[in-house]
Amino acid sequence: MPSVTAVRVTFDARHLQTVARVRGIGRYSRNLLAAFARTAPPDIEWTLLRLRNFPSADAAPLPPHRDLRTLRLRRPELSMLALDPVLLSFELPFARPQVYHSVQLGLPAVRRFRAIVTIHDLAPLRWPEHYLRLPHARVGHAWQYALARRADAIIAVSEATKRDVIERLRVPESRVRVIPEAVDASFAPPARDAALTRVRERFSVTSPYVLYVGQFDPRKNMDGLVSAFARAAERHRDLRLVIAGDLGKLAPFLYDALDRGRAPRERVALTGHVSDVDLAALYAGAECLLHAALLEGFGLTPLESLAAGTPVVGLRAGAVEEVVGEAGILVDDRPEALAEALLRYLEDDVLRGRLRSLARGRASRFSWDSAAEATLALYRAV
Repeated sequence: MPSVTAVRVTFDARHLQTVARVRGIGRYSRNLLAAFARTAPPDIEWTLLRLRNFPSADAAPLPPHRDLRTLRLRRPELSMLALDPVLLSFELPFARPQVYHSVQLGLPAVRRFRAIVTIHDLAPLRWPEHYLRLPHARVGHAWQYALARRADAIIAVSEATKRDVIERLRVPESRVRVIPEAVDASFAPPARDAALTRVRERFSVTSPYVLYVGQFDPRKNMDGLVSAFARAAERHRDLRLVIAGDLGKLAPFLYDALDRGRAPRERVALTGHVSDVDLAALYAGAECLLHAALLEGFGLTPLESLAAGTPVVGLRAGAVEEVVGEAGILVDDRPEALAEALLRYLEDDVLRGRLRSLARGRASRFSWDSAAEATLALYRAV
């Protein structure tokens, strides 16, 4: 039998060590690497790019690999954006890669190997006044987007992101491959009754409630979320809104929206960051996920909600429609549309039951093992 010629792949695993580890980029990296470990392809030799001056990543399945350790400043996302083009040009050759996979904007300016970059969304180009206010952010993004145009392949996590990459970055369609994400393999939502018990004990919230999960930056549209809940709360006097998300520097966007929307504050529960177990229970106990985002590169929280058996009521924005499909109610962004959709959902028992029956089946269409196989095929192709 002829020997297998290995492809040397260096994978950017630094986001497993920073604050991004609990966000979308970290979850993407962790789940893709775990799927690579399960797949165990014999023709891939792995090197993982790591941060020497940060704590080790949480224990998780990884493929057999070597480490390439780098140094970055204490705010690594900013230093990666600004410094990676120069520093990676010198660092990556030590791993002798044939393929380098950047899971975020982190490409070298000079290279003699193939480069693949995953692009989750292009929000900075849609809301530059928020994401590109500071000079280093403007320069760093401009440089990295220019390097992304030169990548050998771009992974877009949805058809919506693919369209954005082609239109906004002017990348040929032939170099953009859609490989969707999925929910964590460890995601284990409880039965609804057990979920409601846990939510009541942990957060003092009783049913019925609608749920929002995520951050609070402008594209998440906190004004639309609060306005829709406030309208529904007028007709449903026992309805609550649970907001699960880290109350960090973006929290003022939420507080301002709560003030402007005149939502009944005593019926709004802010949980802050929650554990994966509590998050799964919050999903499973909710009437629906209320999702007002104006852009989603993929839509992981809608997919998690569906995996817990809970439909989505939201805006037809970005990739949300690709994820939710027939297992929710999605509307265009116009005044009162989201509120009307939420009221329709809450007041139609037959509709609510039908959408619940579709939720888990819809979520099962997305798989990290499938994403890993497609990504491995791309490594081999380039």
